[in-house]
Amino acid sequence: MPRLSYRRFHNRMHQVIAAGTATLAMLACGLIANTAVADDPVENSTTTSDNTANNSGHETPAPADSVTMYRLYNPNSGEHFYTADKDERDNLLYEHWRDEGVGWYAPETSSKPVYRLYNKNAGDHHYTISRTERNYLMKKGWKYEGVGWYSDENKTVPLYRQYNPHAVAGSHNYTTSASENDALVKAGWKAEGIGWYAVAEGHEQQPVTMEEDDSYASISAMMNLTGTGTGYHTKIDIASSGGVVVSFGIQYEKDIHLGYPQYPGNTVFLAENVMEHATKPGPEGKEYLYLAAANRGENAWVRLSWYWDGTVKFFVNDHEIGRTRTTLEPPFIFATEGSVARNKDSIKGYISDVRIKTGDDQFSYGTMGEWNASFNYFGLKSTISKFGKVNATDDQYNTHGGHAYGTDFIFTGTADIPGNGPDKKPWTWDTSFSAIEPNTLTTGHPLSAIANIAQYRTPDSDDE
Repeated sequence: MPRLSYRRFHNRMHQVIAAGTATLAMLACGLIANTAVADDPVENSTTTSDNTANNSGHETPAPADSVTMYRLYNPNSGEHFYTADKDERDNLLYEHWRDEGVGWYAPETSSKPVYRLYNKNAGDHHYTISRTERNYLMKKGWKYEGVGWYSDENKTVPLYRQYNPHAVAGSHNYTTSASENDALVKAGWKAEGIGWYAVAEGHEQQPVTMEEDDSYASISAMMNLTGTGTGYHTKIDIASSGGVVVSFGIQYEKDIHLGYPQYPGNTVFLAENVMEHATKPGPEGKEYLYLAAANRGENAWVRLSWYWDGTVKFFVNDHEIGRTRTTLEPPFIFATEGSVARNKDSIKGYISDVRIKTGDDQFSYGTMGEWNASFNYFGLKSTISKFGKVNATDDQYNTHGGHAYGTDFIFTGTADIPGNGPDKKPWTWDTSFSAIEPNTLTTGHPLSAIANIAQYRTPDSDDE
């Protein structure tokens, strides 16, 4: 696609770097009764809390002749999912399941297959070594999906099975961790003994630092959000020409719990993927993802990363909590941003120690110039509270003379956007682009304060 000159690109991008929020529908599903049938392969067991495999923070080496069993979690349905198929795992990660690492290691084969079944009404899977239970569920309408993996004949590591009688989906959980088993039973789950056996314990998702991240572009920061009113938001952004922007941060909105009861604190880590129609209200061309619960007034180290295959990943404290695909293309504009939802809402948000890495050669490494914190709209303000340092390393962190590495920002203010929008309702962060901004007397602005900085490009890469 044609490339904009740095100045034209910079001026255009500040207008489209923010996008509003949207409410996503909860996953709705029915349920065929999930009744377990006692069968001798499902062993009864009294557990103790000495096996904490899934609570281990270190990676367990894969034993020889074993199969890695991936564990994922759906925050919308509450289901845990287990698979030996890496492609299936990756596809689910793009469907916004959460990576929970390696559940256990299974034998490559044995005389004890673990059967996999699916309830299309509930969107739920069930796993069992019991043929009786498998056949019973098939008669109840479950779809048999074949052998998922095998149980260890030597009974090296038990997989404990728990049942939640109140769950719509995700009614069973399987873990090598006796501590996890005990905690769920204490919370009201029913212990159902040992489901099958592994050859070795698994491990939690391993952290990936910014230095270890193989992304083409990343922006990271320490984030802390406070405010008053109906809603407010701090976020880090990566944007490219054509109005494409992806952001990630912490959002509070007073009614989140109504659509998402799993977030009673109304505060979440939110990812926004705006591929089209950045300045128009509505969900067209946009994707909004509530990825995990967050806490107001607490520090969280967040990171947003882009990869050449079009993937963007979202990290909290160096752990991936989500990913999706986008239409971003370099060169990029990076930004920090503070927003509020409605008139008279206020924000006091901190985005500190902002670090950027980008590029794949000397012509694209790092950033250029200084942070521009002058994009302040509707009573909100971004302030550089501490300038960063110059980084002259010949790599993705190069600031090319700018004091940009490790910059601190504060976002403050109370929204001044009185009146109603085209929908005859008070202006919001979804509709503010049509409002006249009182200081500039122009339209096309987010209900935000923004600071941004451009990716480095050599002069001969600019348009004439």
